[in-house]
Amino acid sequence: MCAARGVPEAIDGVARAASALDAPTRDACAAALTTVGAFVWVKAFDALAKRGVFSSALSRKLVHITSGTFYAATWPLFSASVDARWFAAFIPLAQGARLFAIGSGLIDNANAVKAVSREGGREELLKGPLYYTVVLAACAGAYWRTSPVGLVALTMMCGGDGFADIIGRRFGSGNPLPWNAQKSFAGSIGFIIGGFVAASGLLAYFDAFGFIDVVGATYVSTAVIACACALVESLPLTDFVDDNFSVALTAIALGTLLYV
Repeated sequence: MCAARGVPEAIDGVARAASALDAPTRDACAAALTTVGAFVWVKAFDALAKRGVFSSALSRKLVHITSGTFYAATWPLFSASVDARWFAAFIPLAQGARLFAIGSGLIDNANAVKAVSREGGREELLKGPLYYTVVLAACAGAYWRTSPVGLVALTMMCGGDGFADIIGRRFGSGNPLPWNAQKSFAGSIGFIIGGFVAASGLLAYFDAFGFIDVVGATYVSTAVIACACALVESLPLTDFVDDNFSVALTAIALGTLLYV
C-alpha cells in the first residue's frame, strides 16, 4: 500500500520541481522524458525476450499491456495549460507516423518489423500497432486527465485485450466460446479481470493527484464496462474492425453514459 502511494508522490515531486518552468517548456520536457522512458521500457522487454526470460510473442503482448498504461501514468508531469494535452498526444502520433512510414515501405527498418509484427510482414504495422497509437492519442486529446472515460478506454484496450490474449493462449484450450471458436471463456475472463484491475489502478492513481473523483459507483461502472468490452472483443468482428478500435469505442460509449 505504501509503495502504491509512493508512485504518485514521486511523480508529484517531479511535477512540483518542473512547476518553476513556463508551461510550454515544462510540457516539452515532459514529452521528451515520456518518449525516452517509453523507448527504454520497450527495449527492456526486448532484452528480456532475447535472454529467454519469455518468448517474443509474450514480450509483444506485455508491451501492449504496459506501454499505454505507462504513457497515461506520465500525464501528471504535464502542466495545467490547455495545450498540455497536445504535447502528450504528439508522442503516440509521432510513433504512429513512424509505424506508418515503416509499414508502407517509406522507411526500411527490419528490426522494428521483427519486434512489432506477429508474422514478420511490414504491412502488419499498418493495422493493430498503428491503431494502438491512434487510440492513445485520441484518449489524450479528447479526454485528458479530468475524465475517467479516456483512462478506462485506454486501459481496456491495453490491459483487457492484452490479458485476454495471454490467458486465452495459456488456458483457453477446450473452452471455446459458442459464438466464436477462436476465442475462449478463459480469455474473456482474463479480459474482464485484466481490464478492470488496470482501469481501477489508473483511476485510483489519477484520483490521488486530484484530477478526478473516484467513488464506489465508479468501480461498479468500470466493472460493467470491462464485461461489455470483453463481450465485444469476443465477437467474430476482426475481419471488419480491429479490437483496438472496437474495445476502445465500446468503453468510450459506455463510459460517457455511466460516468456522470
